[in-house]
Amino acid sequence: MDLQILDRALQESCYDIDATIKSLSELHLTENRVTSGSAEKVPQDQKPIPEDDTADWVELVIGELITCISVEDARARAAKVLKGFEKSIGASFEKENMVLKRAVCALLERQKELEGRSRELMHMKELVAQQQEQLRALEVNNYGLNLHLKQALQCNSNFVPAGSFNPDVI
Repeated sequence: MDLQILDRALQESCYDIDATIKSLSELHLTENRVTSGSAEKVPQDQKPIPEDDTADWVELVIGELITCISVEDARARAAKVLKGFEKSIGASFEKENMVLKRAVCALLERQKELEGRSRELMHMKELVAQQQEQLRALEVNNYGLNLHLKQALQCNSNFVPAGSFNPDVI
């Protein structure tokens, strides 16, 4: 299964794992029905094993038990049906397990991305705080230098002709 399909299914279900599993299972079942079609060949003495439909399993059990000739035959047929049911359930669990593993991997990958972004954000906040502190220090420095310049200009105004300084400096 493609990770893009898994990611899209997770997004469509608002990251609800149960809903994602259900939608992916339905997608998988419809893909199986389309690809398998009527091309399946079943031996004549064996009936097809139903996918997940409860009614199909009931019909299979009843069909097998009705055609029994003896108790031993019924036991053998019931055991065969139960083994098929067990395999079907096991396959369903394996499919769900794979979907869950992929979902967990996708979620872990997203979590790693979010943690990386969170770390980057914290670093940027620290840089902003440092820059703001540096700006404040420079503004205080600038204010002090302006005061010293004005005092120096006032003290030296007797010796310097008016208009000889750049107006931006004053």
